[in-house]
Amino acid sequence: MSKSELVKSSSSTPVKLEAEVAIAIIGLFSASSEDEGIISPEEYPLPEMLEGIDLFENFSEEDFDKLTAKVNALIGEQKVENLIPSAIASLTKKSNREAAYITAILIVGMEEEIPESEEDYLFDLQEVLKISDDRAEELIDEVFEEYEEEEEE
Repeated sequence: MSKSELVKSSSSTPVKLEAEVAIAIIGLFSASSEDEGIISPEEYPLPEMLEGIDLFENFSEEDFDKLTAKVNALIGEQKVENLIPSAIASLTKKSNREAAYITAILIVGMEEEIPESEEDYLFDLQEVLKISDDRAEELIDEVFEEYEEEEEE
């Protein structure tokens, strides 16, 4: 099942996740290659992945350790086919859905050239997170404006 198909699917046994956990799982899934599933936080540490996301700006090292433990436990006990739809369904607040989308954009956008499958994935993720095309454009512009400003400094 492709990443796009997975984000559009629904879980027959949804798991309710905290927003922070759901965003971290979507980030780790975004960092994986097609058909790889969810990569582990050991491959992509959560503090690095979630740096710059407002929801995590006051997280301490201990908070990230707890989050990593929760995410590792879920990855170990849940199938990716259940975990991704559950993560998406758990993001009920607009700000959390946008944070998940921004995280995915940042991770996928790290590659110089984005494959078409990843573009499709981001579009489908935007759709299931109920982010309008106009708002998605605004978020993308904000993300890359901040990134360019940091690069200039």
